[in-house]
Amino acid sequence: MRLLESEDPYQRQLGFLRLEALREPATIEAISRYLTHREPEVRAYSLRALGAVQGVGAVPVLLTTLATEKHPRVRRAALLALEPLETSTPDILPALVKALRDRKPEVRITAIDIVSRIDAPQAKEAILLRHRRERDRDVRRVLASAMKRIGR
Repeated sequence: MRLLESEDPYQRQLGFLRLEALREPATIEAISRYLTHREPEVRAYSLRALGAVQGVGAVPVLLTTLATEKHPRVRRAALLALEPLETSTPDILPALVKALRDRKPEVRITAIDIVSRIDAPQAKEAILLRHRRERDRDVRRVLASAMKRIGR
């Protein structure tokens, strides 16, 4: 827990990664304190750890963050934390599909990677639509791989 308070960003990240790996419910309160930290990296680390530790209980926080957060790194962290929980709550897939239209390419790339691995008609349809509309060259490269993954 001391690592979370470190001034060294690498030590702080290590602290969150260790909590994420431990998956100890007693750490949820400590992790939650960092969800509103002024540094986007810290908010991102805390979201990933919260999703891993709290599981389905973290879904409302993750969905709210995905919808309201201004920093793309934090939105990406919310997506990555939601990925393993995708089958647990019906609200997750629509949020992942919506993230395919995010204004930042790095968030769209993460969403494409996640959504293209979901075996659901809605997910495949969303990838096909994004493929037709995407203009960013880097995102299109990821979409090409996604299209192969879904069998198109």
